[in-house]
Amino acid sequence: MEEAEEPPLPQLSGDSGNVSQSHSSASGIADEDAAGGEAFGGELLLAAAATDYAAYLLPPPRSGQIEILDKSLEDLLTRVDEFVGMLDMIRSDSSQVVNESVPHIHAKAMEMQHLYRKIDKLEAFVKMVGNSVTGMEEQITKAEADLGAFPNTFRKLLHTINVPSFLNVSLLFSC
Repeated sequence: MEEAEEPPLPQLSGDSGNVSQSHSSASGIADEDAAGGEAFGGELLLAAAATDYAAYLLPPPRSGQIEILDKSLEDLLTRVDEFVGMLDMIRSDSSQVVNESVPHIHAKAMEMQHLYRKIDKLEAFVKMVGNSVTGMEEQITKAEADLGAFPNTFRKLLHTINVPSFLNVSLLFSC
């Protein structure tokens, strides 16, 4: 970056402080040509100061690497904004789950407790029926032994009847 060559600043005269009647630039008394030259020098000084101040305030021209970096940063900021939006959506969904679904789950769990109690009572009933059937079978076996052989027709009839699987206590409680 080459800067334009600045015009030389006007030099102030090194006045000794003694007042003289000469028409020098330091005394302030000059003819009209000299006044026009000083005005031109002041304009040059003002233009140079304005140029320097503008160069200080304005950003320098961008190079290719800076533009690439700027584009990468813009893409990164876009992705961060998308990520933040997704996080907000997840937070709102989580709040909805906590506020709506958890009470429903709690209500269903209470219903399940009632169902579990019914299942426990049914298991106790099945166990009681199984014990009664086992006791009755023992009494039948004992009666057959005491009274003799059971007629073949009844024996075949009783052997053909299958005991339902829910009454089979040994299978139910072996798991």
